[in-house]
Amino acid sequence: MATPKKTSLRRISIDEVLQRKQQVVFVDARSATALARNPLQVPGAIHLPAKDVGESLKQLPRNRALVTYCT
Repeated sequence: MATPKKTSLRRISIDEVLQRKQQVVFVDARSATALARNPLQVPGAIHLPAKDVGESLKQLPRNRALVTYCT
C-alpha cells in the first residue's frame, strides 16, 4: 500500500490569496442547502460539500494549493 502524501493545513489571509491567485483553487465546502440559501461563490470555485470530500478527491487538482471556505 502506498504511503499517503503529507499535507499541511493552515489559514491563509486574503492578502496571501491575492498574491497567489494563479496558484490556488477555491473549494466551496458548503452543503447544497447552504449554497441554495446563498448562491454567491468565489468565481471559479469548485463546489464540493465537506461530506462528499472523501468520494470526490480525484476531481481536485494536485498541482495547486486548495483554499476551502464555508459558512
